[in-house]
Amino acid sequence: MNRAHSLLFISCLTFFLTCENHVDPEIIATIGSTFITKDDFIDAYSKRLLQTSAQDSQFERNRTLNELIRTKLFAEAARSKNLPIDSIGLNKIQLSKELALREELYSEVITKNRPVINDSISRKHFQWKNTEVYLKHLYHNQKEVLDTILPILISRPNDFDHYAKILFKNNLLKSSGGDLGWISYNTIDPQLEEVAFSMPLNKVIGPVRSSYGWHILLKKDERKQIIISEEDYQNAKKGLINTISKKQAQIIANDYVNDLVTSNVTIDDPVVINTLNQIHEIVFHKNKNKDKDKMAQQMGEKLTKYIIDLKLNSKTVLATYGLEKFTINDLLHNLRNSSPKIFLDDPMQAFYIALRNNILTTKAINLGLEKNKHVQWKIRSSRDQYMAREFLLSVSNKKNTNLSKKETQNLTEKLETQFLVTVYDEHLSQIFQPN
Repeated sequence: MNRAHSLLFISCLTFFLTCENHVDPEIIATIGSTFITKDDFIDAYSKRLLQTSAQDSQFERNRTLNELIRTKLFAEAARSKNLPIDSIGLNKIQLSKELALREELYSEVITKNRPVINDSISRKHFQWKNTEVYLKHLYHNQKEVLDTILPILISRPNDFDHYAKILFKNNLLKSSGGDLGWISYNTIDPQLEEVAFSMPLNKVIGPVRSSYGWHILLKKDERKQIIISEEDYQNAKKGLINTISKKQAQIIANDYVNDLVTSNVTIDDPVVINTLNQIHEIVFHKNKNKDKDKMAQQMGEKLTKYIIDLKLNSKTVLATYGLEKFTINDLLHNLRNSSPKIFLDDPMQAFYIALRNNILTTKAINLGLEKNKHVQWKIRSSRDQYMAREFLLSVSNKKNTNLSKKETQNLTEKLETQFLVTVYDEHLSQIFQPN
């Protein structure tokens, strides 16, 4: 080999080695034009361990990875055939994109504002960890309502039960005067916990913000574990700091979200209530009567009218925030990804969740988070799921996506000859290394 050829060979070898080294460490495998990220694996593996009796093992890790690779192979096969995704799949991908944007927005906010946890903070939480408090509360989603009540309760604490009957819809909380009973550390909203475990006995405190509204608190009793050694604290310290960090992250995110949602938001209450009533009728009868013919016989023209009204008025504005509008179509879009039971139990709460999600998604888009790599990866993963589904439907004649174990294995082996699969074991192993 002459000098020129040697230099060319070395240059090419260096190029390929450099490309290999430049694979993002968060990518644990590439399959054709797509890939598997650490988040993909963690999500899939966590679900496997939580939803089955499986224990963490190399066998379970490999099985999870192989299943993810198989899905990606099916997605690549769908792309090679130019298979389209149906409207339901496209809607689900859009919802996944919006969720990814909100998650990244939370991450951005928390990363920039996370405070340092010093020894005094961890010791305080250690004391709380060995304490129980007997708590009563009042709740309302508008701070102004509790601001009006608080001075009355400060001068007349015995009126607490009276206002519980007025404010609560839940019969148990009404009759008990907002009694929450004995509360242990790590069992209530972290913002409420901060106040409940540090406030004095028999003194009304509030309004205190939680992730879902405002509260007035009254601590009736407290019991502490007296014998706690320094050794106990030191043994618990590392895990406790991790817990505190998560709590503080949640508080920061909640405050950010609540400030954003309550800032410059106007809701058209009559239109919202009428819309929610129509949706409630449709959802209720659809879930009550699985047989559509039977449902049509029972409700007939009434339900049909509601459905037509919602479609014709899909652009009707339910709320505004800044220059943005939240329409009936936006509400229906968000409700498609939630449980019907949640909506049936409390339609207004479901409305607020949908509006909140819309505001956060818009904020994330305005901050340019659509270009964030984690958002892009999550969208890609969601799209791969539906592309894989379309491929399976295409090979099973559109009947269903269920193939026998042998058929699935044969199909996977065939696709592995068409699309290059590369696993980065060192990237995968980092997931299981202690911090």
